[in-house]
Amino acid sequence: MREIEWDEVQDWFDPVGNGSAPDIAIADTTLDDWQALLTMIRTDGWRAEYEIGDERVGVPASAADLFVPNPEGWLRSLWVWPQPDIELILRVWTPEVIVGDVSLHELQGQERLDDFCGILRRLGQRLGKRVGMYAEGCYDAYPPMLAYEVTQDRVVFLAGPWRA
Repeated sequence: MREIEWDEVQDWFDPVGNGSAPDIAIADTTLDDWQALLTMIRTDGWRAEYEIGDERVGVPASAADLFVPNPEGWLRSLWVWPQPDIELILRVWTPEVIVGDVSLHELQGQERLDDFCGILRRLGQRLGKRVGMYAEGCYDAYPPMLAYEVTQDRVVFLAGPWRA
């Protein structure tokens, strides 16, 4: 199902001019939402790895294990490949938000955009929450450029035409 036309977003998805790793964010989450995410990763067969500092380990079965105290202050990330060539890097900072990055280099053209919208839709449907895509580093400061909207059960483009 085509939700957004590539021509609408092409300028926003320029990895050279707009930053190459926009934020993906799901606000107002809980440990239960993280657990639902982990369950979805397993049941949908998405490849995933958990990284603590510089070490990649197996993905914990329990979301609570993602957030065990970390006295060393190491960064923790959940690397997820919903498709072999689309990678989401989710930052394990707090249960209250699921936030991460996606590479615009992987989202070029209509087919890749359709695949990406399907991933956002799947996440939003599973968690019953809005999934927004924001300019790089701006998930908590500006509105999303596009989002899966629960009430519409679709991904919508919100940013409008690019103004150079």
